[in-house]
Amino acid sequence: MVNHSPLSQEQKERIYWGKLAGRSLSELAATVGCRIHCARKWWRVGRDRGLEGWRAARRGRSKAGVLSSFAPAVRDTALALKQAHPGWGAKRVLLALKTERALQGARLPGPSRLAAFFREQCPQGVALRQRHRPPPQPAATPQQVHEQWPLHSQEGLRLHNQAVATICNIRDPLGGAMMASRAFSVGAPRRWRSLEWIEVRQVLRGAFSDWQTLPDELQTDHALGLAGTASDLFPGQLTLWLAGLGVAQRFMRPGHPTDQPHIARNHRTLRDWAVDPQSAVDGHHLQQALERERDVHNHLYPSPASDCGGQPPLTAHPELLVPRRPYHPGWELGLFDMHRVYQCLAQYTFERKIDGKARVSLGRQAYSLGARLVRERGLSTVRARFDAHTAEWVLSTLDGEDLLRCPPKGLDVRPLTGLDPCVVLPAPARPLSLPLFEAGRGVR
Repeated sequence: MVNHSPLSQEQKERIYWGKLAGRSLSELAATVGCRIHCARKWWRVGRDRGLEGWRAARRGRSKAGVLSSFAPAVRDTALALKQAHPGWGAKRVLLALKTERALQGARLPGPSRLAAFFREQCPQGVALRQRHRPPPQPAATPQQVHEQWPLHSQEGLRLHNQAVATICNIRDPLGGAMMASRAFSVGAPRRWRSLEWIEVRQVLRGAFSDWQTLPDELQTDHALGLAGTASDLFPGQLTLWLAGLGVAQRFMRPGHPTDQPHIARNHRTLRDWAVDPQSAVDGHHLQQALERERDVHNHLYPSPASDCGGQPPLTAHPELLVPRRPYHPGWELGLFDMHRVYQCLAQYTFERKIDGKARVSLGRQAYSLGARLVRERGLSTVRARFDAHTAEWVLSTLDGEDLLRCPPKGLDVRPLTGLDPCVVLPAPARPLSLPLFEAGRGVR
């Protein structure tokens, strides 16, 4: 019977000594219960390496270094290039190897093999792989109304006048109320755009005014315009405007739409209610329908939300009409604090490459280091941080040595709020109250 399991050390030695005694391999294979080619293999191992070498034999290729199959000149040149240029990565070294005359025609390793070779031979010269920021944790469930407002845009709604609309919605998840719904015309079906941050600010400012309150935090996705750019962690202007008002911006986890289940349900409700042949004529009629259905939902509709118990949101949660952090358009400049903006920026550290004009870019603003300084110090990259105490950008080397300080550009009350500090809007003489729903014509 043939044994398909690996041979034991005793069985291998029986084959070896039996062959030396003159027995045939077929006979020995039958004795130990293996196939003849298996017996032949172990006999040849013992014959060629001797008994001691045969016992120490290991399966697979012997370990001889990452680039052991390449010419010694390739290994030596690659290592010399890496040691001479510690900042070069594997791809850059490979480019240099391809231009070496002595290596013309030689087989060269790929970038991944070179990287492994450098980690083996000169680990001190290999930059540590940067860890990606862990995805943000799901936002904590709000315990009170106006504690958290999720905001999201419903895109790609085609109107009868050949325009495409985007609806920006805000909801209070605990109170179940629709806080704001604003439609924007964003182009034609073949080409349309995302909302700009100024348009989102307009929606938020309208919601702040309608409900006379600021929420503690706003939850959004990572859409461009809401969170800087896709390749840069520099906070967007919407984030800075909210920070100045003391409103934190929280981001839902990428790829986790369930972090905003209330706003997703809000999209469907408004689409089912407000988008019909009469309201989808153009943006004006759509906005009227959105306002009408939002008022119906908040004042009359028996909401299925768990915190409403089948009652309309404003009936189940009358505290929605009580401002959490009172707001009025005339108060905004007084509520806005640039020091909070500075503290927001101070949380970040940025690495910036220096361009050909000795400048770096921060928040789409260029800051010059001076060609002489860059040339004398041999700089290619600098680190930038914001000093909230002096309201300055601090540019330093990667080792932490400060190079210079720059006052921020475009970072002021006027561009962030869109308001003129010299023009003061009248504030209300007494606390405002939300208008009640009137059957047949809504709250407006």
